[in-house]
Amino acid sequence: MGRTSNAKTRLIESITDLMWERSYGMVTIDQICQQADVKKGSFYYFYQSKTELTLDALETYWKTNVQEKMDTVFSPSKNGVDRLLDHADIVYEKTLKLKAEKGKILACCLFTVGQEMCNVDQDLRNMVNDLLSRIMRYFSTAVRDAVSEGLIQTDDVEATAACLFSCYEGMFSRARIANDPEVMKDLKASYQRILGLKTQLA
Repeated sequence: MGRTSNAKTRLIESITDLMWERSYGMVTIDQICQQADVKKGSFYYFYQSKTELTLDALETYWKTNVQEKMDTVFSPSKNGVDRLLDHADIVYEKTLKLKAEKGKILACCLFTVGQEMCNVDQDLRNMVNDLLSRIMRYFSTAVRDAVSEGLIQTDDVEATAACLFSCYEGMFSRARIANDPEVMKDLKASYQRILGLKTQLA
């Protein structure tokens, strides 16, 4: 039983790693099984398709890699502005680390799966939308708290949060295309401009 459970975990870890290194479309079931050291028959014991495995992997990725980090960065013990600026700093540092360790900036599997499959697979599209909405809520809460704390002014909290998140997504895509983490160095100043803060506060 322990071996069976371990095989499922390895399949989840395998597709997650492969999506980071490559893309969803480039990854085959054979490659997933080979990397996980799991027989193809065992794959179909757990999952009917690559889509089904990916849905499981994305939820696991959220629970084990994203949620705890976002809870820490966006801790309510900090004011709303500090949460957002800390996010910009941490993203830049993470991008530097990726380039140093991997020699390239790896794509976020949420973004790549969403972009590749949004017009192809409705289940994956719904899953990615749900996970991105969870991330957006951290931004919205931070902006709303910053307003109530008197640190910023905005007549539309959700629109401001969406601008911040879109800025992050766009700059990360630019950094990946250029394979240059220094693109992300401007994220903090961009956040400050959107929030109406002086960039000298960085």
